[in-house]
Amino acid sequence: MSLNGCNIPKWPVAGDGFKLGGRSWQWAVEALVKLTSTFPMAILLGRAGMGKSQVAYEVCKKTNCIYVDLTEVGERNMANVVAIVVWRLLSRYGDKGVRNRVAEAYKKFGYEGLLSLAKGDPAWTLRSALELAGGRTIIVLDELLPSAEDPKFFEVAYILHRIRNMHLSNASFLVTMLPEVYEKIVERIPPLGNFFIHITVQLPDVIPEDEVDDIISAYCPEKVELARKILAERPDITVRELLLELNNMPSRRYVELVPAD
Repeated sequence: MSLNGCNIPKWPVAGDGFKLGGRSWQWAVEALVKLTSTFPMAILLGRAGMGKSQVAYEVCKKTNCIYVDLTEVGERNMANVVAIVVWRLLSRYGDKGVRNRVAEAYKKFGYEGLLSLAKGDPAWTLRSALELAGGRTIIVLDELLPSAEDPKFFEVAYILHRIRNMHLSNASFLVTMLPEVYEKIVERIPPLGNFFIHITVQLPDVIPEDEVDDIISAYCPEKVELARKILAERPDITVRELLLELNNMPSRRYVELVPAD
């Protein structure tokens, strides 16, 4: 919607063109930029609909970044994850004219060539592709583990363990995660859990009252008052749900329905 200075997306999912408001969210971006500049991995923790993906996009704007939405991957296994990351790297850096065996395999055999290399030696494949990028690259893995009840939960979680042990000096992975997924990993996979404690940034579970103005004014300043009323009535509402409410409900209608007291 774009009216009178408002620009609330009709379906508020993350994207390059969307805005990020709220001190907690801005702090998360800065913290993740610092973590990924030092550690091989960082974890962004938050409820569904609370802005994890948008924070990841903002980190990408401030770093040399490859963003991978893993809902695009059929089966979440090591080879598929590495192949799609390498494919994204080659799409950006593969035309530099530098001799590179992974790039040559892609030219000859396409994506299937990358997948074959990733099945054989994922660490070498990823390391070779990263050489094309030059400096440090941040790789966002969004939706790697969308549910704690995934029947292949431990198999997919083990991907993170393998990535950590690759010792990639010129890369860091930013992984978005739901709280219940994080808790299961910490409880059931101690080596990862002990590592995660030092590299995790958590978004608020609920929208802080003193931050709702900043969040909504990034999209539609004239609906800040309405947002406050909705948040007062539904304190556990997510950012996505709040934006949907604001997008589909005229300000005056909600004010008329809610008693003034």
